[in-house]
Amino acid sequence: MNNSKRGFPLQWIVVIAVAVLLGGMIFVAGFGTGFGTGRVTAPQYVSNASNALVRPDTTPAAPAAASTLPFLDQGSDVPPEFDLLWEAWDALEKDYYGDLPDTPEMVGGLVTGMLRAAERETDSELDREATADEVITAVVDILEQDLGTLPATDRLTYGAINGVMFRLDDDYTFLRDPEQARFFNEGLSGSFEGIGARVAEAEGGGVRIVEPFEGQPAWNAGIRRDDVILAVDDEDVTGMSLSDAIDLIRGPKGTDVLLLVKSPEQEARDVTVTRDTISIPVVEYELRDDGIAYLRLGEFSSPAEVQVHAALKEMLAQNPTGLVLDLRGNPGGLLRSAVDISSEFVPEGPILIERFKDGEEQVYEATGKGSAFDIPLVVLVNEGSASASEILAGAVQDTGRGILLGTTTFGKGSVQVPHQLSDGSLLSVTTARWFTPNDRLIHGEGLAPDIEVKEAAADSGETEDVQLLEAVKYLLEHQQPSP
Repeated sequence: MNNSKRGFPLQWIVVIAVAVLLGGMIFVAGFGTGFGTGRVTAPQYVSNASNALVRPDTTPAAPAAASTLPFLDQGSDVPPEFDLLWEAWDALEKDYYGDLPDTPEMVGGLVTGMLRAAERETDSELDREATADEVITAVVDILEQDLGTLPATDRLTYGAINGVMFRLDDDYTFLRDPEQARFFNEGLSGSFEGIGARVAEAEGGGVRIVEPFEGQPAWNAGIRRDDVILAVDDEDVTGMSLSDAIDLIRGPKGTDVLLLVKSPEQEARDVTVTRDTISIPVVEYELRDDGIAYLRLGEFSSPAEVQVHAALKEMLAQNPTGLVLDLRGNPGGLLRSAVDISSEFVPEGPILIERFKDGEEQVYEATGKGSAFDIPLVVLVNEGSASASEILAGAVQDTGRGILLGTTTFGKGSVQVPHQLSDGSLLSVTTARWFTPNDRLIHGEGLAPDIEVKEAAADSGETEDVQLLEAVKYLLEHQQPSP
């Protein structure tokens, strides 16, 4: 084993505090004594000719060197009995069949196990919060001593909280810092002030334009899909986090921002964009020449229900023969929006069942105020259709209101309640699971389409939307005969 394990790198020490905090939270929250319970397994052995059990590698392990655990006594040597810990660690790294948890997770388990052992041996319960405070204080002192300066305390705090969340093995229970929380809330509100584009982190650094909103500032300035922003007002953003770069790009309506933009196969150029109030386009719709209405819903945000209702009203007034509702790539959004929009298509009965861990449940019923109850309906779904999209798709499928066409959905059927913390950060906590009207589990399963149609392969040369074409074909072939 190398000496870095005994010196405890910085990230290990931070996780130690997280592990103790987790113990405190688990006990305070009343999740029971299952937390931290480990399982001891024997090493893997093989049999030799004399049937004696030997290890696959019989070379004796070198005795472990004495170790120091700074979190115990600020750098003093620990009792030599703890050398057994490093022997066990060496054996795991050498012979364990499977992937070991990463180092922070292992260290977290180490501290948690010590706390549990102390409680059992003394037949007493530790004051977990007091212990956590002591450990955090020790960690802060070590950081200041080793680094010469203390990193931003709020960043350490966010890291510690998310360290606790990671131990819960739930991708949807996590903390957004105040800046991330602001972006999240603005997205759900449906508007913000900026240049008007969906973005992602570019490979190699910078901000990649995923989709410029047509007719809005970035589009009007000539910025297009897959362009990469390299600098904002002469400040290089290729080494920044995406949230920091977005914060520079956004700004008050009417102000200018200078962007250094690199388009594919072109030299980088300066583009001046005048910021404006951006309304996120949630709905796209058209009445096709073949008489089929098409409505694409991008997300279930606050404005979505009004926009969907208006689009349906306009198209239904022209007597279409069928309707394609496109939920492909729709990541979800607000529960209330999902129920209201589902009620545009499902006339009555349950839209979804929300079930809590104690067995209690809440059934959300259709509002009966929709406008598209009778028109033949196909819902397009794919692996990017998640959460609220799956609520709507599940309600349509279970009630027989229409069919699903495409590929199996994402499978995100859990409910998160946001908790606004005192500094503006936002803690999302999973509280329940969603089920379809027929009590089908969504989470981890997804919804299989009634008709499976895969997208055309990228190298197929196909330029048409094959899933949309199949949906239109189905509706045209299944039109109700005229009376």
